[in-house]
Amino acid sequence: MLPHQGNPAGNVHGGEIMKMMDTAAGVVAARHAHSNVVTAKVEELNFLRPVHIGELVFAHARLTFVSRTSMEVLVEVETENLATEEHHKALTASFIYVSLDRTGKPIEVPPLLITTEEGERLFEEGRKRYDTRKK
Repeated sequence: MLPHQGNPAGNVHGGEIMKMMDTAAGVVAARHAHSNVVTAKVEELNFLRPVHIGELVFAHARLTFVSRTSMEVLVEVETENLATEEHHKALTASFIYVSLDRTGKPIEVPPLLITTEEGERLFEEGRKRYDTRKK
């Protein structure tokens, strides 16, 4: 991360990282939906440690749940200290996207193909969060 992305404490401004997370999650959602997608909600944004100016930052995004028109994408941000090569998990969040047609109306998304036990677990956890949001 670069100095212009910093805050007075000398760390990267949280909004800079959140934008990176939203971009990574949006790419994953758009690839799955093959359509325009919009961010509908950010859940469980957790700042686990500061991100320092000069660190490399990686945003890992994974589709974990889909409903008829929405998708949940889990994002984990990892940092790397270039001098020590140490890696740390810095942030996590779940992003909810809705797939839209050209007129801005929600459209159906393809089902999620799950191939691992971890994928099954994440899907069921996502379903529970989805059901809670719909109440």
